[in-house]
Amino acid sequence: MSVNLFECKSKGKLEQVEGKFLMTEVILEPVVTIKNESDREKAEKVLQKSEANCLISNSVKSKITMIPQIKLK
Repeated sequence: MSVNLFECKSKGKLEQVEGKFLMTEVILEPVVTIKNESDREKAEKVLQKSEANCLISNSVKSKITMIPQIKLK
């Protein structure tokens, strides 16, 4: 797979819960730019695996939402 560019923006939702401030949601917006349309399926699989096996995501209590994009250059 030929990846030309990877970018990831993130946002967090901070709420007061029972008198304490907690990060209740993290939104990840990864963008993978590929050179060949034939690599789209591979890029989708890599994004799915990274979401399922992320050490940080699996370690925190907050809701993790991932909104991936794959662009063709």
